Amino acid sequence: MIIRKIENGYFFHGLKTPNKVYTNTVTPPFSKNISFGKTYASAIEAKVLGQIQQKFITKDKTRLGVNFNPRTGIVNFKVASKNAEKVFLCVFDEPKAKKPYLTLPMEKNKDVWQTSVPIKSLGGKNKPIYYGYRAFGENWRYSEDFFDENGNIKNPKAGFNSIVDEKGNRFNPNKIASDPCGRELSHLPSDNPDGIPAFFSTYKPFEDNSSIAPKSVFTVEVPTLLSKTTDRALVDEVIGEVHIKDLSINEDVDAPGTFLGAGQMAKKVKEAGISMVEFLPLQEFDHKEGYDGNYWGYMTLGFFAPAKKYSSDKTPGGSLREFRKMVDAYHKENIKVCMDVVYNHTGEGANIGGEKDNAKQMSFALLDNQMYYKQNGGYYNQNSGCGNDINAADSEVMEMIADSIAFWANQGVDAFRFDLAAGLLDTKEGNNVYFDTNKSIVGKLAKKLEKKGIKVKAPDEKGPGITLIAEPWTCVGDYAYQIGNFPTNWAEWNDKFRETIKKVSHSPFEYTPRQLRDALEGSRGVMKAFNKSVNYTNSHDGYTLADNNELWRYGGDSGRRENEIKKQIALTLLAQGTPMLQVGDIIAHSKGGNNNTYCLDDDTNYLDFSKINDSNSLEYRIYDFTKNMIDFRNSHDSIKTNQAQIQYFKPDGSIAHDWDNSYWNNTNSNIMCYKVNDKKPLFVSVSSDANFIDVKLPKADDGKKWYKVCDSAREDSFGVLENMSDVFIQHPYSIVLFEQR
Repeated sequence: MIIRKIENGYFFHGLKTPNKVYTNTVTPPFSKNISFGKTYASAIEAKVLGQIQQKFITKDKTRLGVNFNPRTGIVNFKVASKNAEKVFLCVFDEPKAKKPYLTLPMEKNKDVWQTSVPIKSLGGKNKPIYYGYRAFGENWRYSEDFFDENGNIKNPKAGFNSIVDEKGNRFNPNKIASDPCGRELSHLPSDNPDGIPAFFSTYKPFEDNSSIAPKSVFTVEVPTLLSKTTDRALVDEVIGEVHIKDLSINEDVDAPGTFLGAGQMAKKVKEAGISMVEFLPLQEFDHKEGYDGNYWGYMTLGFFAPAKKYSSDKTPGGSLREFRKMVDAYHKENIKVCMDVVYNHTGEGANIGGEKDNAKQMSFALLDNQMYYKQNGGYYNQNSGCGNDINAADSEVMEMIADSIAFWANQGVDAFRFDLAAGLLDTKEGNNVYFDTNKSIVGKLAKKLEKKGIKVKAPDEKGPGITLIAEPWTCVGDYAYQIGNFPTNWAEWNDKFRETIKKVSHSPFEYTPRQLRDALEGSRGVMKAFNKSVNYTNSHDGYTLADNNELWRYGGDSGRRENEIKKQIALTLLAQGTPMLQVGDIIAHSKGGNNNTYCLDDDTNYLDFSKINDSNSLEYRIYDFTKNMIDFRNSHDSIKTNQAQIQYFKPDGSIAHDWDNSYWNNTNSNIMCYKVNDKKPLFVSVSSDANFIDVKLPKADDGKKWYKVCDSAREDSFGVLENMSDVFIQHPYSIVLFEQR
């Protein structure tokens, strides 16, 4: 390689590189071929500006990661590491190349390492860029003897001190680190002969792993025009939680189990009454991780990368393009898209066999184990129960989380459900834990996103913007349970609602009317703000609704089982706040009694909508009931808001006064009745009693009568509209709905 310095830049292989273009490189790169030239912006920019009012325009520019400047023709690379002493960019011809064709030292600016390369030197705009990083730090010092003159590893032990030091540094420049902000991985860690163990820190630490390491992939993508949904508050939605493959794998779509297939299910999801689909994790992960595999994907490897497993288009950039098409398909049906995101831990880290030295290293740990993870001398904190905890108190990690949310919002995503979000309340770096709502990323996220052009709206706020939903706990630790402690612009999963509604069905003498009332009123005392509650009885964690009620069996009474399923769905949709149902529960899907199917990529999880075609089946009756119940909710805004006047009654028609503790705190009071005063007054009677009970209706307004519109005790629950007298007989274990007309 010939390098001759001149006044305005460097010569590489006889090609001049002017500093005014090649601004971020302070030392010459190791390279086979460098060339420069001007690249012009795509013509689509003019096109999209004319349609901006009608469509949403995607953006893929990020603060860190890789960005292309079409005006200058320069590709900018940025990666965060506070504790690295040297970082080198490595660019490869192909995903499993044995060595990089470009190894380029990066310059540190505060805690961000950066450099730039002309896109022509990387093959032009139409060629994917496969890249990664080598990083040096205290446990593995940079040595001039490490590389040869061509940027290849000459002495792989040069600068080595330890696999991990007392501060927890795990730098190893023999290993290629993928970009934490990369938009795609070339392949998965398990896609090599030795599988994921090849990425354990004690596995051949002095051997270059270029040929097997997943590379980050960058492609130049044009903006995409996406349809918009109507502006709605979260409380106006009915959320349907589902795994993306489960949704379409048994359906007649072009690519079952993929983004494309899921997009083609949008009409069917709409027909079920769902207005916001919440997908289990869609960010890149390794499905072969763990002893039994990882079907659900709660072990993220790339916070900016769509999981290629779910893309029918395997070409570089294809997964992001297909993801956008899926979002557009749902938006065209006026359905919002919510992503389940996992920022409390990652898919690497974890002390293998409890050993300090041995841990998975693929990206974050290789670049800066201290910065990205909470740990103590090489041992990872794991309050998440997943092997490691992210260091969410670090300023750069905070920015990465905000950048990731902004990136997906710029791909059209409308809402985000944060897995084990209590871990993100932590404001203490290192292995100690200290929760502070305002100073944590949870409290700072809305303002950080606002600076990035993304508005966060409160659960009852209409208009444009995204919604943040917390799972307000983590697995272990003194502060693991944080329900009600999230800011008012966050919604929260409500397990208190979940457990109360289950008791209404399964354990009638273990709940009180006061507890049921509190659940139906959105758990105001716990949530500390109206309409923050996301109400559900079953989610991916635990049994399905059908299996949960099957386990109780109710003495073999299949009628009661069906009744209880309907009652739980009805109460979820009647409660103040936002209802969430599993899409599988809408069609009475059974997992055969398995309450933890995270690793099962089979029919246990796959949904089968064909079962609702049989009008005599349980699946059809639950599906039909749910659709009607959603329509009932949508026709009564008073159900959703905190403005409704609610009056409670005993079965004999007398008022259940707030001071009457003999009723409200009595576990034997197995029936609760209430009237919702609105333009269309409602009356609801919920029974957990084993007996038929006479219930007196309140007096109807002048010229009006009460009509029974739903009775869960009937198979065709919404099938008959009945004009009622003053008293009706309520069936055991049922819920009955009335309208005044």
